[in-house]
Order: sequence, then C-alpha cells, then structure tokens
Amino acid sequence: MKVLVLAVVLLCAYHLEGAVVKREAQEASPTLTEVLSQYYQTVTEYMRKQLPEKEKMEEIKNQAKTYLDQANEQLAPIAKRMHTEFMELINQLIETGKKAAKQ
Repeated sequence: MKVLVLAVVLLCAYHLEGAVVKREAQEASPTLTEVLSQYYQTVTEYMRKQLPEKEKMEEIKNQAKTYLDQANEQLAPIAKRMHTEFMELINQLIETGKKAAKQ
C-alpha cells in the first residue's frame, strides 16, 4: 500500500512538473511585437554604431588615396630624372670600359 501511495505521489509530482515546464515554455515564446521591437533595436544600434564607423573608414580611405596621388605627382618627376641620370651613368661606364679595352 505504501508503495502504491508513493507511486501515485511521484506520478502526480512528475505530471505537475511537466505542466510547469509547458507553462514556462509558453510564457517564454516571444510575441510578434517583441520580435519586431528587438529587430528594430538591433537595426537602430547598427545604424548608430556601424554606419558612422564605415563612413569614417571611407573618409580615411579617400584621404589616403589623395595623399598617395599627391606623393606620386611630386615624386614622379624626381624618379624620372633619377632614371635618366642613372642610364647616362651606365652608358658612361660602358663607354669608359670600351675605351679601356681598346687601349
């Protein structure tokens, strides 16, 4: 008899626990309004934080491109003159070598 009462008590406790879990699961499911609200918050946070950072990155990228273009404009004539002078030096060395070989 005690075993039967114990079995009934355990069965009732198990059944009540299952009902509590079901109720908690039903309460835990978000409503459409909550989902949309959370989505709106996520989009708002993204627009506040991420978009300005991307704009800053674009601005920095454009500034770097401008600096590189300016440096290229300033250094291109110098590089061309150095190349010309270097080629003249090589030609002079070749001519000097040819004259030395003839003597």
